[in-house]
Formats: sequence, C-alpha cells, structure tokens
Amino acid sequence: MKSFKLVGLALLWLGLVGKEHNQNPLFFELPLQIEDSFERIEMAELMEEGFIEPISLALIRDSERPLFYESTIRTTVCDDEICEIMYIKLYWDLVGDYVGYDTVAMHPLTKFDHEPFTENDYSKLHELLSNDGSILKFKQKSELIDKEKIKASDVVDGTTGATALEIKDEVVEGALYSSYTLWHLSHSGKIKNMINDHTEKLYNSLLKEDFITSGRTGYKYFVIQRLTDQDYISDTDLWTDLLINDIPLAKKKILSSLPDILLDKESVQLELVTLFSSLDVNSRTILLNRLQRVPIVYQATLEELSKSISFMNKNQTNVFLSLVEGKLFEGDVLVTNMKNAIINSKFVYGYLIEDFIRINYED
Repeated sequence: MKSFKLVGLALLWLGLVGKEHNQNPLFFELPLQIEDSFERIEMAELMEEGFIEPISLALIRDSERPLFYESTIRTTVCDDEICEIMYIKLYWDLVGDYVGYDTVAMHPLTKFDHEPFTENDYSKLHELLSNDGSILKFKQKSELIDKEKIKASDVVDGTTGATALEIKDEVVEGALYSSYTLWHLSHSGKIKNMINDHTEKLYNSLLKEDFITSGRTGYKYFVIQRLTDQDYISDTDLWTDLLINDIPLAKKKILSSLPDILLDKESVQLELVTLFSSLDVNSRTILLNRLQRVPIVYQATLEELSKSISFMNKNQTNVFLSLVEGKLFEGDVLVTNMKNAIINSKFVYGYLIEDFIRINYED
C-alpha cells in the first residue's frame, strides 16, 4: 500500500516552518494523492474531559465519493505536574481506522524537555499509532511510570528510566505522555463510532464496491456487517470470496449470518465443508453448529466433512458424530475416512470415533 513519508531534514523542517497547502502528510497510508480540489466537510465535534477545545471531525471527499476523515487537534499533554499544548493533524479511513498523521505549521512535535522530535521519533510515533493492539490500550495513565524509579530532578516525560518496562519499547523515547495521548486519540471508540455512523449515511452501491475491492480489512468487514439475506442469496461469489480470504472475525460473521434457505442446499453445504480445514477453530465450531440445525445434512456433505476430522477438537468431533449418527453404510467413503482418522497419530480423539463405530455400526 502506498505510504507518503518525508524523511530526514525535510521532515523536521516541515514541522518547523509549515507546509505548502498541497503537500501530502508526513504519514498517510491510503493509496491516493491528496488534491487541492478535495472538498472538506465539517462533520461533528467531540469534547472530552481534559481537552482544551472540542475535536472537530471533517470528511474529505472528491467529486464522486467520500475518501477519509481528518481532524486538526490542539490538546494538552500532562504528567502529574506539567502540561504542554500539542498540535497535530490525524487521519482516519472511512470506518474510523487510523491511517496517518501530520504536523501543524509552526508547531513541530516536541518532547517534554522541548527537544524536537527526530526523524526516527516521527517514524516511531507512526509505528505506534498504526498498532491498534498496543499495550497502551490496556494501560491507565497512572500505570505508565514506575514511581519508584523517579528522582526528584527528573522531568517525567523525558525520563526513560522511569517508564514502565513493558511499554518502554513501544513509545517515543522522551515523549511518553504524548505517545499515550495520541494513541488514545487515534483509536478513540467515540471517534470511531461517530465516523461509522456518518459513513453509514453515505453508504451506497458505489461505496460498497469500493470497500470490497479496497483490500482494507475494516472496509470489507463494514460490508459484511450490512449484507442482507438477499445479498447472500444473489451474490454467492462475494461472501464465499470473503469467507476464503478474510479475517476470522469476518468468517464468523458470515457463517453466523448465512440464511437457512442457503444452508439447506447441498451445493452450499458442500462448498462450506470443503473449506473446513482452512477455517479458524471458532469458525469451524460455528459451521458445525449451523449444520446441526438444518433439516437435512446430505451424505455428500458428511463424506466431504469426514476428510477433515483430524482438524477437529473434542467438541467438534462430538458434533460431527451427532451429524453422522444413523448414516453409516458398509464400505462407504464416510466409514473409510472415519477409520483413517482413528489411526492418524496426530489426531488425539480417535477413541471417540472408535467407540462410536463400535456402538453404532459394528455388530
């Protein structure tokens, strides 16, 4: 994915003297060139405790479609005793995921001792903000510093020795509280919800197609969340492609949402169980549970599914056995595959199948 990054002295100089209007942000992860012709539409304001002014969110769009959201933010960064004002511009995609940041003219980012960010500091900050699973997600502000290591002469945000060890490697050295504040702004649940609510109002067939082809996980999941029964029925290629290629969360959503009228079809059952071994463990469980609830699980479905017995955990194996009960026939593929699973040394639940066959099949 294209990323516009200004490096070295140029990066620092821009933070100090400002930027030309049409220059791209320091970091911007969407594959588009920002143009002067883009329209900026003020969307909403959010006021949080501790902010010195509301955060104003704006939608950026071209003549055909919405593109991303941005906000120029002025906020305080405080430790227990000192507060400083920080200026920054943040960017989010159309579902509220962080995609970049920029400095504001005449307001470079600095550390608490007023030392300006280096080139590596700017890059480190972007790396941190791009990590939505950062340990900062689970930390309160009071947990950032090891109080026992602070000396009376220390400036807190500039004291790397006092930074809690488990977060030291993630934050910008000397800018602990700035890193913490910006991460929580970039991944604010309130901001994400506001953006999603606004994008929902703009959502149409054109945007749906853009999201599907974007390659962005958040965009595709936005589409999946809005698929109707009719969408599943009329566009099988769409949801099967997402089921094959998307993240586990998306797979679970699709398998849970498939309409019964589709799952009743032998061709759909076969397509799903063929994918069984490639699914994550939770998606496999959802699929087996869905099959338990359909009126008919076809013999061909069970035979195909029996090829993947060795991928099942104990509970999944028991569900599978409940599906095949009463459907064993001498010499058929199902029995053969089940017996192969019994002798598979990597499958530890063969005893369940062995007992099942002995009780239900053998004299």
